[in-house]
Amino acid sequence: MNVSKNIVQRYFRHFYFFYTYLGYRSFILIFLSILVGLLDGFGLAMFIPVFQLAADGGSINSFDSLGDLKIFFDWIQTLGFSVNLTLVIVIMILLFLLKAILKYVDGIYKIRLQNKFVKKLRNQLVDGLSSLDYKAFLGLDSGKIQNVLGAEGIKLTYGFLAYFNSVQHAVLLLVYVSLAMLSNLEFAILVSLGGLLSNFMFQYLFKSTEIASLGLSNLGHTYQSYLVQSVYNFKYLKATGYFYSYKLKIKDIIDKIEFNQRKIGKYNAIMSSAREPIILLVVVLIIVIQVHYLEGAIATIMLSLMFLYRALNYIVTLQGSWQGFIANIGGLRSSVDLIKEFNLGIERFPDTPLISKVNYILLENVSFSYPNGFQVLSNINLDISSLKTFAFIGESGSGKTSLVNLIVGLISPSSGKIYVNGLDRNYVNLASFRERIGYITQEPVIFNDTIYHNITLWASHNSDNFDKFKKAIRLANLDGFIESLPEKEHTRLGDNGILISGGQKQRISIARELFKDVDILIFDEATSALDSETEKQIQENIDMLMGKFTMILIAHRLSTIKKADSISVMASGKVMDTGTFDELYQRNLQFKKMIELQEF
Repeated sequence: MNVSKNIVQRYFRHFYFFYTYLGYRSFILIFLSILVGLLDGFGLAMFIPVFQLAADGGSINSFDSLGDLKIFFDWIQTLGFSVNLTLVIVIMILLFLLKAILKYVDGIYKIRLQNKFVKKLRNQLVDGLSSLDYKAFLGLDSGKIQNVLGAEGIKLTYGFLAYFNSVQHAVLLLVYVSLAMLSNLEFAILVSLGGLLSNFMFQYLFKSTEIASLGLSNLGHTYQSYLVQSVYNFKYLKATGYFYSYKLKIKDIIDKIEFNQRKIGKYNAIMSSAREPIILLVVVLIIVIQVHYLEGAIATIMLSLMFLYRALNYIVTLQGSWQGFIANIGGLRSSVDLIKEFNLGIERFPDTPLISKVNYILLENVSFSYPNGFQVLSNINLDISSLKTFAFIGESGSGKTSLVNLIVGLISPSSGKIYVNGLDRNYVNLASFRERIGYITQEPVIFNDTIYHNITLWASHNSDNFDKFKKAIRLANLDGFIESLPEKEHTRLGDNGILISGGQKQRISIARELFKDVDILIFDEATSALDSETEKQIQENIDMLMGKFTMILIAHRLSTIKKADSISVMASGKVMDTGTFDELYQRNLQFKKMIELQEF
């Protein structure tokens, strides 16, 4: 069993790949091709008796000119039908009509399979990205992810169609060669030899195109990566004048992409222009051989020529469609490789128990180190109880954000335990736990969509959701701002919220978490990028939410955390002291110095 599977994967690896996504449907497509080829072949064979019946005055004594295909007419005669010109023409028309119907069904079915395949593969990519562990995500190339999910997706469509066109052309070629064997064995041998010779001629083109296609996909990943970085770092590049040198780097990648595309185009042009001369050459050679050396009968040669035309046409179109598949194989391989990378970094946790409400979180002797051994957090002990506000302060690099990443479950402790409601978090459903957490960051996450969709994350616009929406914007002090807009909640915000202010973006981020109906709100430097007036307004929001939610505040500006129930001073990955604002001010010199430096 394993041997046969290895043979299939080695010699039919592309078909095996598509089969893993389509299953038995792949064989239905092949079966339809066989039927189309047989109906077309038998329909073509009808021309010989039509010519003979027309030339002989409507009667025919023998069907030997059809070779072994005469069994078809022998079968008709056993049914009691008299073979005449009218019957043969009717049969021929019926065969071609049935062929046309099946070809239509085949085309529709192929498109449905293509849609199914592309949808399934893209869904697999999206599911893989969403299931990816945060640490694994940090190790991936963001340009590759964007390129595969975006630009390379177009190649999936073309690649699928080109491959199954190749399979169908190969099947039809075999059908016509088989029919040729039944009518004239010598012809079949000649066709096979012609096909092999043309295949050797184009083998170099196939290999060169495959190399260029893979190179094009890799360059596409790099291009997308640099493009994303240019947009993200636009302000810096513009302000420093570095955009010129960065632009030259991007243009160099564009030149390499165009070079590979030109190579693929050149190979395709060679394939396209060489088709007709090859067909003509092989046709002439076979006619000469049949007439002068094999002494074939005129009727047999005519039938041979009809099968010859079909068979040789599919030899060349097979080469063309295979060339098209090879030209797009980079997109398929990139998608498969990325899925494998996603699967290696998939985040795993048990389905149960679910966390329906977070009552408290306990950290016991928690430490975290990166794989290179650098320790970020050391022996953290915290008891985060319900409806209290906990603040963490310290210089950059003290471990505040890493602590938040641990609390929300983006990373796991290198040592120590985290408990949720008394349960070891390693053994609870982490997705359900995260659903109970709202996270507001220094850089607000704003999507290029309407206010309503940004806050509800595309929830349907029904009465229940709209009531939740209005409650969320009221708590976030957004109701007045939204009412002042001509399009109200349907106002679009632009890319990354470019059409609104920083304070409005933060309020929308807060409203989104409130709409989510969470137990814990985390503010990670949520006011550090705002001006003093806007910071004051957001601070009022935070103060108003205290006591209604369990809150975790990470802050540089100490005015944000004055009313917190518990403030922890962090340094070098450790909690150095914990207390209220007044307690720390009285006993902690570092805290007092921070207060005085900020003229608090």
